[in-house]
Amino acid sequence: MTGRCALLAALMLCASVGAETGACAHRGDNKSAPENTLPAFKAAVEKGAHMIEFDVQMTKDGELVVMHDGDVKRTTNGKGKVSDLTFDEIRKLDAGSWFGPQFAGTQVPTPGEVLEVIPHAILCNVHLKSGAGLGTKTASLVKEMGRLDHCVLACDDQQAAEAKAVAPGVKLCNMSRQVGTRQAYVDATIARGSDFIQVTRTQGLEGMADDVKQLHAHGIKCNWFGTGDPALIQKLEDMGVDYILTDDLDVCLRVLAERR
Repeated sequence: MTGRCALLAALMLCASVGAETGACAHRGDNKSAPENTLPAFKAAVEKGAHMIEFDVQMTKDGELVVMHDGDVKRTTNGKGKVSDLTFDEIRKLDAGSWFGPQFAGTQVPTPGEVLEVIPHAILCNVHLKSGAGLGTKTASLVKEMGRLDHCVLACDDQQAAEAKAVAPGVKLCNMSRQVGTRQAYVDATIARGSDFIQVTRTQGLEGMADDVKQLHAHGIKCNWFGTGDPALIQKLEDMGVDYILTDDLDVCLRVLAERR
């Protein structure tokens, strides 16, 4: 599929979804390509994901890279913490062979490279990992690339403040959710004035529909992390969840499409 065709397909899919539940490709289409790599993001775009999630960290020399784990061992042929390695050292690693020989030589991408392959019609769920200054650098990049319209920074309170300081119009997802009940998390998100919340499966489903209504009344969209179970996908759609983070993009897209 050409870049133009992929963009048009994504636009049509987003238009058909409207306020309905959308599928978020967690770390890209990670069942068909190595997670958090350009092949995984390109696959998610071509399949019609409504949102794509990826993780951002900072290297020893202050550069931004896309990787989930704090250590490079699981998803590359290297070892060591991201924060202890330079950008050049990380770029020399093979981030694809562990998944399949056809991905040998795949590099750890930068967030800028990721944004270049995701069209504006698809929301980007940009998850900031730990680290002071990460909010500043990521928000600055998104602003410089003209991508504030379709990027949401999923971050803690400190990173949110950093991001707003350099890009007042940046969209934020409240990730300060580690303690307290789901209702406390909802209340805190409303008080903070975030654009999104990301409820986790560990917080259960009881009362979820009411929480979603409360969030929507304040203009806040609700992400759910995460599932590829068809029955649960249907329940979450019935409850009004806006985006479902999934490690099985094919299943999530199919279930949502069949219900429409």
